[in-house]
Formats: sequence, C-alpha cells, structure tokens
Amino acid sequence: MFDNLYFVGQSEYSAWAVTTSEGIILLDTLFDYSVEAEVADGLRTLGLDPADIRYAIVSHPHPDHDGGAKFLQDEYGTRVIMSPADWDVIDARTNGTKPDHDPDHSMEASDGQRLTLGDTTLTLYITPGHTPGTISTLIPVTDNGTPHLAALWGGVGLNANRESVDTYIASADRFQQIVREAGADIALSNHTDWDQSKVNLPVLANRAPGTPNPYVVGNDRVVDYLTVARECATSRIVGLE
Repeated sequence: MFDNLYFVGQSEYSAWAVTTSEGIILLDTLFDYSVEAEVADGLRTLGLDPADIRYAIVSHPHPDHDGGAKFLQDEYGTRVIMSPADWDVIDARTNGTKPDHDPDHSMEASDGQRLTLGDTTLTLYITPGHTPGTISTLIPVTDNGTPHLAALWGGVGLNANRESVDTYIASADRFQQIVREAGADIALSNHTDWDQSKVNLPVLANRAPGTPNPYVVGNDRVVDYLTVARECATSRIVGLE
C-alpha cells in the first residue's frame, strides 16, 4: 500500500501492518480462524516475518478485529493494545476467543498515546461510540519516499441506542478536528467497504511507476469522511426518536 504499510486482511475485513526499523505494528487481528492464514502467512508472502509483530492495536473488541489477538500472543509474543474500557469488555466476555490481559502480553492505551517502535510513531486516540473505548489511530506512512499521514477511524458502525450514538457523534467531531490539525491526507478503515479498499487494492496491484496512490485523497476529503460519519449518526438518532 505504501513503503511501510501492508494490507493483510480479508475481502471484507482489514488488517494493516506497519513496518518499522524494529519490527511490525499490526492494526486489528481479524478472526481467530483467519489470522494465521491471512496475517501470518500473508506477511510471509510479502517477504515479512510474523515473528516481528511487536504490537497489535485492536481498534475494538468485536471478533472480526480481536479474534486473532490470542494467536499472535501465543505464537509470537505480540503485545495486544486496547483501551481500558474495551479491555473491560474483553474481560467480561464468557465465550469466544479472547487475548490475555496481563502486563507481559498486553497494554492499555491512553488517549493521545504515542506508540513508538524504532523509527515510527503512531498516535492513538480513544473515540468511544462504536464500543466503549474504540481506538482511532494516526499512522505516518511514505509513498516512494514522500511522507503522508493516514487516519484510521476505529469503528464505523452505529448502535441502536441513543447514548452510544450521542457518544459516537462527539468522538467523530473530536477526531475530525484532530485529523484537520494533523493534516492527515489518507482515510483508512478496518472494513474494506468503507475506505474504497476493494477499489484501491486492485489499482495498486497494477500501479505504474509515477502514478498517484489512490489512497492519498487530501486533508479535505479525510475531514469530509468524518463529516459523513457524524451525519450518519445524526440520522440514526432521528430513527431512534
């Protein structure tokens, strides 16, 4: 996707691998049944080593995003990062695969946390609404050496209760301001329908030298992406009244 960003997801679900000078940071871990084939084997296909995954940032505790985290902990010693509120969700879960929540295998993210691995620093923001502690992330990338900044909105889907939708709107407003001030010019999602990955991935597979990267859309369009998120949530409120 970029010099230091790789897609290792499925047709509907995204996982992103950020390569650094000291290892890999993974964003979301897919399902427990697909993580080995898609993430681990996918990295090998790309010439990368899954044993280099130092951190896995889980945007929110739904099985399409957190299900593979336990496998990564057990196989590679990856430290799984979630917000405290979403770790509470995991800890309360009584069925399904869930990652270990202990100091040796996990971390609790704080709002505005800067996660540095080698030469790369990601910034994590807690943006509740989709879940109690959804994480959205700013990711520095380069495209043929040119720097860009990607913004990953951590949870697009809307719930069916007024309180969570109100919280979602407040988070979208806040993250939009963060994106505007940071100058992010790439919008990423953890579902391929929501950032045009289904269109962009084939384009990049056949990209000719010197042609634009379709993910680079400019700051105004990334800001607009959060406007759409807010407007969709506002429409949901009307349906709940």
